[in-house]
Amino acid sequence: MSPRNKGLLLSLVGVLILSPDSLLIRLSGLNDFSLIFYRSSIPTISIFIFLLYYYKFNILNSFISIGSIGIFYALLYAITHICFVYSIQNTSVANTLVLIAAAPIFAAIFSTFILKEVPNFFTWIVIIIAILGMIIIGWGSFTSTGIFGDLMALIVAIGMGISMVIVRYYKNKDLVPACLLGCILAAIYALPFEIEYNLNNFQIIILLIMCLIILPIPFVILTIAPKYAPAHEVALIFLMESVLGSTWVWFVIKEAPPVNTILGGIIILLAVSIFVIKTTREKN
Repeated sequence: MSPRNKGLLLSLVGVLILSPDSLLIRLSGLNDFSLIFYRSSIPTISIFIFLLYYYKFNILNSFISIGSIGIFYALLYAITHICFVYSIQNTSVANTLVLIAAAPIFAAIFSTFILKEVPNFFTWIVIIIAILGMIIIGWGSFTSTGIFGDLMALIVAIGMGISMVIVRYYKNKDLVPACLLGCILAAIYALPFEIEYNLNNFQIIILLIMCLIILPIPFVILTIAPKYAPAHEVALIFLMESVLGSTWVWFVIKEAPPVNTILGGIIILLAVSIFVIKTTREKN
């Protein structure tokens, strides 16, 4: 398997694992700061175990080696985590996921100017088609009451685009330790505020699934995949989360999406599927 195909396959696995995240946030019934705290502190367990297994006695050096760019990456990681919770809690799931799906656009723009990796014509066509799907999904759904949540989702999209370009630019540097540091920073941010500690069994189960599996694994993958494939292509695969996440909410909570959401989702899935099939057959 070529490095590019490996990166795309990793991205596909990551987005499939991440897709139920929005549903679990809704099911948890927790306030903003509780979600930020638990979604940041609990994943440190999974990430630390991964780092301990990988680095063993050199784990301390893995944190030292991230350098100043690792600190910056950790800050971006914390900001995207915090803003995602604010978005999902203050606007509709569809709004959040559609706006975050703009990450490939930002990744493509940043890649062009920073990495000099200009997306080819076919990739731009796929991005434009995906944007069309996003517009169809979001048509008429953006409201003034959810403007704060919409803005937070846009910040997440920009942060993800920058993060992928950083990983691509510093492909020889392991930034997974920065993910753990980013989780700690986000947890510290939420700590002074009102956190719900009296959790019922259902909330505990939801948090464990969300924070030990659904969150850390995809974001570790997101930190690794751009080492192998261009950042905008990795982001394009993760765009599928906007469709899959809404589908989970539809099936479980029975929030049937409108026709425009179904149509836009089909367009996005087709565009990304064609992109994956075509690019994975190319020799790199």
